Amino acid sequence: MQKVKLDAHRGYSVVYPENTLLAFREAMKLDIDMLEIDLHMTKDGEIIMMHDHTVDRTTNGTGYIKDKTLAEMRALDAGSWKNAAFVGEKVPLFVEFLELLKDDPHLEVCVELKDYPSTRDGNDAFVSCDKSIALIEEYGIADRVYINSWSGEILAYVAKKYGGKYRLHGYYPIGLNLDDFDRETYYGKLFCACLFEYRIIDGKRTNMQIPMAQEHFDRVKSYGVEPWVYFKQDTLEKLKTAYERGAVGFTSNDPLLAGKLLDEIGARKLKKS
Repeated sequence: MQKVKLDAHRGYSVVYPENTLLAFREAMKLDIDMLEIDLHMTKDGEIIMMHDHTVDRTTNGTGYIKDKTLAEMRALDAGSWKNAAFVGEKVPLFVEFLELLKDDPHLEVCVELKDYPSTRDGNDAFVSCDKSIALIEEYGIADRVYINSWSGEILAYVAKKYGGKYRLHGYYPIGLNLDDFDRETYYGKLFCACLFEYRIIDGKRTNMQIPMAQEHFDRVKSYGVEPWVYFKQDTLEKLKTAYERGAVGFTSNDPLLAGKLLDEIGARKLKKS
């Protein structure tokens, strides 16, 4: 079987505050192949790094990112929610991450675009997308990037506007994907897809987990799409089963542990201590 790629989810996020420069610097010390990041646009049009649409969970502030200026975002503490040792850690600009990435020209990046047409006013989601990609191209790393979004509409937009230049990362099954897009051609646009199964309870997705049945991995591969997986907590059994089913991308909150487990099952080999 082919060797897999190991992706540090929001940086070394099991230990350090996610989507901060600290979390990315520490992840870059490990034997990884890729960093996964999340991008939003502020009220004044700057591209910053954060997962949620609001700042409530990962800072000392409240409210939506889209309603805050860059200055307001930078005034927040993005570290102490994780541990008092990280007090004062800032919400990073995407350009700061790109500067950091210069230190390791071999790392790939999974860029998740978090602004969606269904959750923003007007065309702001597409403006956010274009600004993010403009920075990627300014830094000359398009060949190292996967563009990821839960919005099928955003992925279709990227595929059309940028002429298939970018490897697109989506989700399986198709019901997970948001917004208005052509579901008949969706998987034909993707390079890779993260597999989940889920239930709808009271109108909301819940109980999301990786489907371990071989048929799901085979179905993704039948589209010509690479199966990727993400577990909130990595175990030898989970990683081994996913690898045997055909997963070739592993996204992890604890890339140090995941790297060791994947090495143990022969999926990759650690290069650094």
